[in-house]
Amino acid sequence: MARKPHPADLANAAVIANAVRFDLALFLGVGRYARGSAPTLADARHEAKRLDALHSNGRRTLIYAIDANGRSALVTDDIPTEARETAMKTYAKKFNAQRAAKAAGHDLNEVEIVKTKDGFTFRVKAAPAEQPAKAESAPRKPRKAAEKSVAPRPLGKRAAIEAAAREGKLPEPPDFSAETHKRFRNKLASVVELAKAGDIKGLRAFEINPVSSSPKAIARYRDLCIIALEAGRKAA
Repeated sequence: MARKPHPADLANAAVIANAVRFDLALFLGVGRYARGSAPTLADARHEAKRLDALHSNGRRTLIYAIDANGRSALVTDDIPTEARETAMKTYAKKFNAQRAAKAAGHDLNEVEIVKTKDGFTFRVKAAPAEQPAKAESAPRKPRKAAEKSVAPRPLGKRAAIEAAAREGKLPEPPDFSAETHKRFRNKLASVVELAKAGDIKGLRAFEINPVSSSPKAIARYRDLCIIALEAGRKAA
């Protein structure tokens, strides 16, 4: 039986599939990075090779996919360089594609489920084109007082956590109580201590090798802590 994808991996795949740009970062030393940005993954990988050659320090340039809502995901070597349309992850059932969209923080009204030759996938719907204003032939009738206003659509869980971080609120650490996370608990604890101490430089310098879902979760938590601490300093 095929292994069930981890929700965090589904969310990462969705961000990469719908990325609007790719940001690069090469760690040079405490608090120092060589950075860049590219519109496509192919361009990003070309720029990463240039940065690696320019700053030959034994480290590799990391590439982060950024979607239209500002969510980020680390691009690992197993992600194809082809156009995003062909690199989008597919799922055996329509329900699984809908679940992946929710895990990425999207409301199902924001996405369309697409049938492919390999299964199902989802795409974020394009914003509707603005229609030219029509000339009013007669004044509109006022709405009835009893008519209820439409409540704003709530943010998805992932988007809400990131929005809170941008307002300066530190996120809750990921739940590593499961036995599969055991060997990464000390690393998570170190990141938590740095976050509580407000040590942005320490968080940026903290090395995380995203080889599985556990370190990927730590990396996302670390990035959200940096966003929250920086927002808090700006507000102070």
